[in-house]
Amino acid sequence: MITYQYDGSLDGFYCAVFRAVYQKETPEGIEAFGAPQCRLLPPIVIETEADKAKRVRDAIPVKISKEALELTETIFCSCLDEKELRLLRFLLRGFRLGGSVLSKGFSDKELAALLDARRHLMGEAHLLQGFIRFADYGGHLAAAITPKNYILPFIARHFVVRYRNENFLIFDKTHRMAFIYENRTARMVEAQHIEFPAYSEEELQYRGLWKHFYKTVAIEGRENPRCRMTHMPKRYWENMVEMEGEV
Repeated sequence: MITYQYDGSLDGFYCAVFRAVYQKETPEGIEAFGAPQCRLLPPIVIETEADKAKRVRDAIPVKISKEALELTETIFCSCLDEKELRLLRFLLRGFRLGGSVLSKGFSDKELAALLDARRHLMGEAHLLQGFIRFADYGGHLAAAITPKNYILPFIARHFVVRYRNENFLIFDKTHRMAFIYENRTARMVEAQHIEFPAYSEEELQYRGLWKHFYKTVAIEGRENPRCRMTHMPKRYWENMVEMEGEV
């Protein structure tokens, strides 16, 4: 009953893969530091070492495929249960079988779970590109999101291209990360909490106008709450101006 414990980073996960390969062992679980503990035996602590992480990352496109590397790093950002253990099993199979590990697609039960998780993540990233609502704080734009998946790396470029001449921040409250674009320089930073300042009078006016527009374009006789929640999932409402008071 072997359990790996690591720092939660992608490099840390690759170091767990390194140990599994070279020790010829498959753990029963892989957990980040601080995760709830449901085991009797102490875990094996995996130290994050850049050289080992690089060796694993460089080996994936060579021994399996570039698509396998892309899938691995996408799923690592997903909210899939036991994603580390699922990815480890996928990579161990890939190192044995090569690129053919991806050939069965959704007909392979283990691979199908990864592909579904990728589809869910990319779908959420696509939705949030339209649902993010920025507020103006003295010439700086800022917004908060609460996604299930860690989608900041997948939406950052969209907003950089769209607001290339602006300074803005997107705070992911779920994963405690923030994407900051300032003076045409982008960076991702850890942020346990961000307290936004009070809205200015001008910002409050714009928010009021947006709410009025939203209500004006609605057709009362064609209201369909279920359809609205299908296209605008309720878990995003708390961060949307037009839905204030309806959460």
